[in-house]
Amino acid sequence: MIHLIAWRRAGALLLALLPQLMFEAHAQIFKVQGGSSTLVNADGAQVDFKSPQYEGSIGAGFVNGKFGMGAVTRFRYREYLVSAGDDLVGFQLPTDFFDSSHYFSARGLGISHSDEQGSLYALAGETSTWFGSGFFQAAQTEHPVAILFVQRRVSKNLRFVSRNILSNRQTSLQAVEWQPWKWLKTSATGGAGSNQKYFGAGFCVETDLLMLKANYINAGSTFRRVMVVSPLGSEVNKGNVELVYRANTFFNITLGHQNILEPLAAPGPMAQASVNDVSGEFHFSGVYLGGGLFGSTVSSRTATGANFYGGRRFGNKLEINGNYFESHAYHQPTTVMLSGTLRENLTQRFSLLQLVTHSDGQTTAAFGGDFISNRLYLRADYQNVYLPFRPNRPFQQALALDAGLRIAGPLQLTAASSVGPDGHLRYSFGASTFVYHERGMISLNSRSRDTFSMPKFVVQGIVKDNQGQPVEGAALRIGREVAYSDTLGHFSVRFRKHGPFSLQVQPDEFLSAGVFEVLKTPSAAKAEMDESAQEIEIVVRRMKPNSQSR
Repeated sequence: MIHLIAWRRAGALLLALLPQLMFEAHAQIFKVQGGSSTLVNADGAQVDFKSPQYEGSIGAGFVNGKFGMGAVTRFRYREYLVSAGDDLVGFQLPTDFFDSSHYFSARGLGISHSDEQGSLYALAGETSTWFGSGFFQAAQTEHPVAILFVQRRVSKNLRFVSRNILSNRQTSLQAVEWQPWKWLKTSATGGAGSNQKYFGAGFCVETDLLMLKANYINAGSTFRRVMVVSPLGSEVNKGNVELVYRANTFFNITLGHQNILEPLAAPGPMAQASVNDVSGEFHFSGVYLGGGLFGSTVSSRTATGANFYGGRRFGNKLEINGNYFESHAYHQPTTVMLSGTLRENLTQRFSLLQLVTHSDGQTTAAFGGDFISNRLYLRADYQNVYLPFRPNRPFQQALALDAGLRIAGPLQLTAASSVGPDGHLRYSFGASTFVYHERGMISLNSRSRDTFSMPKFVVQGIVKDNQGQPVEGAALRIGREVAYSDTLGHFSVRFRKHGPFSLQVQPDEFLSAGVFEVLKTPSAAKAEMDESAQEIEIVVRRMKPNSQSR
């Protein structure tokens, strides 16, 4: 259910603040966005502002009926970046080979600096409970906190990392990373997190043919990097290993074993899940075959599953494939699901998807497809997901919707669906636009009439995996600019010229956990005006079947 009234209230509040921001802050570029998401039961809006001297945002909304606000501003003082307000603090360790997306929310005054020799981040204020969605950020304060994060390059191959938090519970984690060769990286971390012991060590080997990573973590039963109510981040524990062997351009095989700790509440113990998998894929001249075996254990309840698929592509016009899924949970009957799909690319802008599924003695048919125009993007597809925290029915086929409508100029409406850890579909709806002046930005440090304007040309697109699911945190280098995809897989970069600009996907720099390979991307992109800019489609494949299968 969409809390339309709550969304209107939050949007009205931000729109009321917008003229005051424009008058007092002299800012000339604003991004206004708002939306609603059933994934986190949130409704809200946010204004991002930017000027030559500083940038920031102010957001407000409701999460589970609870109102909250958040704001931050950042500016440079000599070689330091100073922040005031709400900040998302990244908390990565060199031993995070399996999940490098750890962060938490803090509110206060922060300062950071980085150069070739290392980096420094310090903040004094309070930890905070983060809540919101992809459309806005808000927080509520919790406990006083002092943060000092330092990393330093000791030598060409050795790096030292220190993570220290002084709060209601103390964290002090010290780590070293040694990379003697380009293909080998090793690391070790020791100390305490939220008054709980922690030790981890691991390595990663990566060549053109082989990727092998492993670590062992020994943590206390209530270990947390920092004690905050939200977000509750999962951790790997005990032994974890993953091997990806790329025999050639046609065949690869993946084996993995992972132990996951999922927090149920803060403070409190963690729920543990263990996942094993082996999978492989072969593709040649339009034909592809693959499969995988999966096993998971959650709270002493075990489940096993199998997935086999095959298909054939006939040029760019037609694709036919079939899938076989089988799962068996402890003391539960075996579940089998068969599906077949036919995808027809009728034109460059329109394709049609037909799906037939047989499960539990019933046969169903469904239709989908995608349509792309200058103003409208619409995609209805089906994805098969593996849910280790739902062992009685770990495989699920779900409808994936993704739509965007450009109303006028930069004003856009978006809608998307996603599958939650419990297997239920969740939806997000949003809107965004830019408000800016082409000229009239007067530098605060000068009486000159130098102007500051938003470039008129844009390169935009979407990053998806081979199941059509948006990929968040994908790293792209477009010309000299670096961009990351958002929660719906979208990205955009503005330029002052048409280009063309070189476009490179950089899987090693993805913010999302997992190993990715690029299946489809243009080598260059041309920037266009908002009214005529086309969506670039980039397709990658996640080589981590324990979280998603074909």
